[in-house]
Amino acid sequence: MDDVVKRTIESYDAIAERYCKRTMIPEVREFEHQLLDRFLAMIDAERPRILDIGCGDGRDTAYLREKGAGVTGIDLSEGMLAVARREHPECTFLKMDMRRLEFPDRSFHGVWASGCIYHLPKRELPQAFREVRRILKPGGIFSFNFKRGEGEGMEEEPKSFGGYPRYFAYYSVEEIERLLNQTGFKLELVRDYPWEVFGDRIVHLWARVKGDEMSLDPRFDELQRCLNGKDDDHAQGDPDRRRRAVGR
Repeated sequence: MDDVVKRTIESYDAIAERYCKRTMIPEVREFEHQLLDRFLAMIDAERPRILDIGCGDGRDTAYLREKGAGVTGIDLSEGMLAVARREHPECTFLKMDMRRLEFPDRSFHGVWASGCIYHLPKRELPQAFREVRRILKPGGIFSFNFKRGEGEGMEEEPKSFGGYPRYFAYYSVEEIERLLNQTGFKLELVRDYPWEVFGDRIVHLWARVKGDEMSLDPRFDELQRCLNGKDDDHAQGDPDRRRRAVGR
């Protein structure tokens, strides 16, 4: 495991209980339920099989299960998994790395990943996306969020919970869309959070697996150029939207 990822996981292990309580904000959860509902509506299956990557305390895993999905939550933080298993014993939770998913090809109708992809170094995100593409069924949906901005690195005093270093990578929609295209997805929908989340601008999106005729580009050089290039960060929505310290 990369040192920066290891340090991030150690921080989450240390703050799991407190972090989960701090981020359980009713108005944010209401908005996120809308995102989850949209995700389920885009999946063409009566009882879809869903993977929740970076499940944290299991709040989204449980919601998806309540809506009739067969869902498995995964996380690398033992602390977070302990909270999830205690709060939602009816759900299935596994310790697993999003870069090395331990599932057969075409196992899931949808993959949900909230609050996690931005903890990977940018150079490793293509591998994570390829793994998601591999385990999704044809036409499957990949729905996740990211933080708008530029750069990446270990933050010693993260705004969402200070004193516990974590790694963050920031993207533009254009960066993410190009990476999705290169790894076998088509971007279908983008939606900004209506608030700033602990000072960060969060974007949620939905992408669909391209047709089986799609040949995935085996080269990573172009992907890295896309991720490391400088793109204009064209904000969507009202530029004067409310700025409030809430969220994940």
